[in-house]
Amino acid sequence: MKENPDTRSKQKNSRPNKVNGWKWSFLILLGIVIGAVVWFFVQMQPYTRGSVNEAPLDTSDEIVLEVRTGKEELSQLANQYIENNMEDNEMSYTLILEDEAQLQGEMEVFGFPVPFTLLFEPYVLENGNLQLRATNLQIGTLSLPISFVMNQIGSRLSLPDWIVMDSESQIVVINLNEFELEEGVQFSMERINLLEDDIRIRIHLPQDAVQ
Repeated sequence: MKENPDTRSKQKNSRPNKVNGWKWSFLILLGIVIGAVVWFFVQMQPYTRGSVNEAPLDTSDEIVLEVRTGKEELSQLANQYIENNMEDNEMSYTLILEDEAQLQGEMEVFGFPVPFTLLFEPYVLENGNLQLRATNLQIGTLSLPISFVMNQIGSRLSLPDWIVMDSESQIVVINLNEFELEEGVQFSMERINLLEDDIRIRIHLPQDAVQ
């Protein structure tokens, strides 16, 4: 019995269609992989904003008061400031002070929200500014470098000018000598020991403000 020529023709024509389908699927997958690699590479580029201000505060015409506080009180003040100054379209985050300073928030990785906790060790600089050095990162089951998360934070948040971030060195510096309240009130750090819950802050009051 002879095979119908039309049947043989249909079988031959169907093979190129299957090959083309696999070919396009492979090309799409390859494009996605390449795009993901490029995106990740871009996110890994060092992010730096601002510069550390090493100038000391001029206390010649000021009244300096020292206030001692604890981790819970300072966390509340910091989070209140964050809430009042964060824009609606920005990623949300919270500062928690325990044995280490913890920055908790949520970031997008490949379009999916992923919670993270970035741990810092705080240090007081000579001029009373505060340095936070990143020590660890907790981000679900993912294994990502600390610099990646710091890049995301720096690029997606409208940080004030007195906050310095360097993802390559994995540090954040709070230039308190550039932060000023109404009537010229400023602050500087004297001591911060989270293990002993010992935090001491100097309040610099211009003499004109207390007269």
